[in-house]
Amino acid sequence: MSINKHVPVLDSLRAVAAFSVCLFHFICTVTGFIDSNFVRTLFSTGHYGVQMFFVISGFVIPWSLFHSSYVIRNYFTFALKRLIRLEPPYIASLMLAVAHTYLRTMSAHYNGVDITPTATQIALHFGYLIPFVEGQHWIRPVYWTLAVEFQYYLSIGLLFPLIASGKIFLRILSYLIILAGPFIIKGYLPLYLPVFLYGIALFLFKAKIIGWLELVILTSVATIEIFMFHELGTFIYAGITYIAILFFSEFKSKILTFFGNISYSVYLFHSLTGLVILNYFSHIVTSPFYKFLLVLLALAVTTAASYIVYRLIELPSKRLSSRIKFRKEETQ
Repeated sequence: MSINKHVPVLDSLRAVAAFSVCLFHFICTVTGFIDSNFVRTLFSTGHYGVQMFFVISGFVIPWSLFHSSYVIRNYFTFALKRLIRLEPPYIASLMLAVAHTYLRTMSAHYNGVDITPTATQIALHFGYLIPFVEGQHWIRPVYWTLAVEFQYYLSIGLLFPLIASGKIFLRILSYLIILAGPFIIKGYLPLYLPVFLYGIALFLFKAKIIGWLELVILTSVATIEIFMFHELGTFIYAGITYIAILFFSEFKSKILTFFGNISYSVYLFHSLTGLVILNYFSHIVTSPFYKFLLVLLALAVTTAASYIVYRLIELPSKRLSSRIKFRKEETQ
């Protein structure tokens, strides 16, 4: 393939997405910490960084499959590669999250509320099965997005031959399947399929499978559904991501690339590192200046911890996943 597989701007977008969510939790979810309505409002939309991740995944997964000459017979190999790439950091964060539920009972500020997870609850986190069992909840709220992403991976592996087809009627069929999602189920992957479709449309265009006309039509229909089923913030954050990939795909920043590389670990561990610090010291720190310093400390600890996880767990997982190749005889 003559098309460059790496799209540099994705690194920067991952960094922005992860730290948008991180700052939202630090500033807006710690009870009684930040009093300023202006500051809280400024960071209140940060949780829409999740939708940035959805657009990125919408683009990068089919982009990767396209460059790997993927066919449906590679489905289980593809699923295995995704599991090896993503599960070890997730499992590490899950173990730490379970440990934290016990350790928090030792805090001087423990409120007496028992949130210790059951064995069933922990087991349901493997395979992201919490949404399918009534009365169960995530040990950490951020895990719900991993369930959406996991469902997307399983779905895109099946739909990819239709999506990337050179025959327009097969592509239209795939679009209709995707666009039907929010009308059928109002939660998890089906609800967010129009957001993923932004990324899928960009993949098709960048891979030269479709032209401008089909891109504009597909994007317009996806936008209509986003406005039907989501808030304005979803459109804004997804739209920024869309524009960046479409027009600024070669943008590079060494700093943002660094943070982009550890963004998955940041997303997984910020509530177990920086947020824990803020929850503890928010009862002690009262000065606005020291609160600012405390947020910086939380960001620094989150970054340091995430980098360690990236080097020790995530990077080896990534390398192992990349060594698993689709068999050549299956792609001829």
